[in-house]
Amino acid sequence: MNEANGNMSEALCLNVLYTNIGRGHPFYLDGIMEAMIRQGTIAVVRNKTDVFDLSRGSALLAWKAARWIYSHGSSGLLGNLYSHLRSNRNYNRRNRFMTIMGRDIIRHFNNNETPLLVAHPSLVGILADRQNLMYQHGELVAPSESLVLGANKVFVPTADVADKFIAAGYNSEKMMITGLCIEPALVRQAKDTFDMRIKRYRCNKPLTGAFFSSGAEPQVHTHMLVAAAISLVKEENKVVVIARHGGRLAKAVKAAFSAAGFELAIIDRTDAIPHNTPPVLLVLHRSRREENILTAHLFERFDFLVAPAHERTNWAMGLGLPMFAVFPHIGPFAPANMELVVKSGVGEELRTTIDARLLGTHIKRYHSSGRLLEMAKRGWGRKIDGFSQIAKFLITK
Repeated sequence: MNEANGNMSEALCLNVLYTNIGRGHPFYLDGIMEAMIRQGTIAVVRNKTDVFDLSRGSALLAWKAARWIYSHGSSGLLGNLYSHLRSNRNYNRRNRFMTIMGRDIIRHFNNNETPLLVAHPSLVGILADRQNLMYQHGELVAPSESLVLGANKVFVPTADVADKFIAAGYNSEKMMITGLCIEPALVRQAKDTFDMRIKRYRCNKPLTGAFFSSGAEPQVHTHMLVAAAISLVKEENKVVVIARHGGRLAKAVKAAFSAAGFELAIIDRTDAIPHNTPPVLLVLHRSRREENILTAHLFERFDFLVAPAHERTNWAMGLGLPMFAVFPHIGPFAPANMELVVKSGVGEELRTTIDARLLGTHIKRYHSSGRLLEMAKRGWGRKIDGFSQIAKFLITK
């Protein structure tokens, strides 16, 4: 099994293929691209594209259908169908739907020997056994959906995840353990922001909660997030909500805080960030890049995180930012992420609306008792430069 100093016997060039459905899987490729920019090696990326650019006809319609189900299938009956489909998906067995979706992708890449980097397990299944296929699995857990055979190299954050892939059939030499995959801009400030957070925990002053939803912004999550945010403000803590411009979460926050009679400060990338955090700050973005930039500017103010148990569980496990994850868990990764967070002592679950409405009270008690401090310490000290390690690997010969 290779650690982060592995080698690859190919020329210094790379193709990158996104799904661009949701935030999670694209996020892991974004992090590698950012790390390569910071290292001055982004020029080795010959082509960066997504499945929508490459697909035509029925293949394009199939990808658009998948995106529509993702964005609309997070609640109600459609949500139950979505969860059922995700929980029973096996990308190692190519079905007719995968054949249709992969038709143009295979045509484009199969005879191209340039190393190809993907982050979604469906693309590993579609391109299985293609020469120089590399699979970035950045999640801290590995449900069966993710254990897809056929990649020449698999990047994983921990030895535990590597063991899952090896048990599924991978040779250990194809695995590379990278460390946790956390945004390079946050890694750079990790120690300073952790120390600042610890100092705030030891003072009797209001704390600041950071609120995020998933890319789909399911209504059931926005409802929980808003209830938790209002409960915090009622207990004289502060709230920073980072949300998509015109999305469900932004609309719900505006409506709820207006109805509750709380003043709401709203900014986007064109505005200066207030020197002092107001009681309620809504930060609007129009892209993943804007979201990451705004998050990095505000991260030093965060004392805990309220979000679904998706890719930001890395913050709880690696940056010492306690997490309160909203229920229900959608897709196969979230339940396993939540289990890991609770087992590691770095977060808790908000299972009901009552739990959300009591978060302000719980934070007040956890602050005074030292429990938040302990949760933060449990989430600090792990290796967190996974993106940087992958970027370095990709330019080796």
